[in-house]
Amino acid sequence: MVNIRNIEKSEVKQVAHLEDLCFPENERASLKTISYRVSQAPELQLGLFAPTEHTTTLIGHLMATRTSSESVTVESMSKHKPTGNNIAIHSLSIHPAHRNRGYAKQLIKELQFRSGKTLSPKPRNMTLLAHKPLIPLYEEVGFKLMGESACKFGGDTWYDMIYEI
Repeated sequence: MVNIRNIEKSEVKQVAHLEDLCFPENERASLKTISYRVSQAPELQLGLFAPTEHTTTLIGHLMATRTSSESVTVESMSKHKPTGNNIAIHSLSIHPAHRNRGYAKQLIKELQFRSGKTLSPKPRNMTLLAHKPLIPLYEEVGFKLMGESACKFGGDTWYDMIYEI
């Protein structure tokens, strides 16, 4: 059985390794960026852990920051605004060996739950950038497609999606 909990500072190298496995180089968060997010917004960094014989192993993560922007921007990827009205999801990664089991949806639903119940101040929206093939996944957990994004992170075409909390 998997377990979702906040990522700890001692686990940032594991998160960076998972980013390397799951994203092309131009879309990966650096170790420095991951460390910043974990130190500045620990409540928004979720890890999905699977039990092993003597410990647990990180098999997925979701990383986010708070922002005042209504959509994900390059700035929101590197800056956390603790009183921002919105949550910007920057990374959702599931180890390739553990995909197609609903784990990505579990991580998103956990952040949605926490956003509505435990975060203060309560955010208004959750926003993310999606590649076209992943739009249906996010729609299944309540995100609405807003259209092609002005953000050109990594030189790619992205689509803005929003979830009202």
